[in-house]
Amino acid sequence: MALRQPRRIFRGSSSGFNGPRRGLPGALMAGLLAGAVALFLILLVSPAELLGRVPPLTGSMSAVPARVAVVDGETLLLNDTVIRLDGVSAPHRGQACSAAEGAGDCGSQSAKALAAMLRDREVLCRFNGRDHEGFPRAVCDAGGQELNRAMVRSGWARARADMPGLLAEEAQARASGLGLWRIGAF
Repeated sequence: MALRQPRRIFRGSSSGFNGPRRGLPGALMAGLLAGAVALFLILLVSPAELLGRVPPLTGSMSAVPARVAVVDGETLLLNDTVIRLDGVSAPHRGQACSAAEGAGDCGSQSAKALAAMLRDREVLCRFNGRDHEGFPRAVCDAGGQELNRAMVRSGWARARADMPGLLAEEAQARASGLGLWRIGAF
């Protein structure tokens, strides 16, 4: 028996669907856009803890001498936690002195000065938030001496503008030609 007409295996639907449509219906597109805007607004006003932002840091930390290390003239390692001295700016290790001929590695000299201040002393740091890199900022004491102030007073670090109480200490160290001011590093 010969077939005169091709056989239709599938029949078209009565809804009139004749192939894939291009684009999304207007109502669906409007709903997706409204959902995206709502999600953005929720994320914008959500508490920091929900989004994984670092919460403000408060409290304190102490360490015995064996658990304290000097990273550079403004950075300590206490119990495996990196802490920056608040309001202090010191040269980093490997940073050469700018003006002094043959003065060498100013960052290393600054770090040695900090290490001498805390040698064989317990260190207590009171946190005061975080720096621009996310490290804890703190005011630290060793043997009854505030390290932040002592570094600036001895001329091995500069005072930053966010701690104006240290600016007078810096001016005195500069006038006396102490530390890095003596060798013309600043």
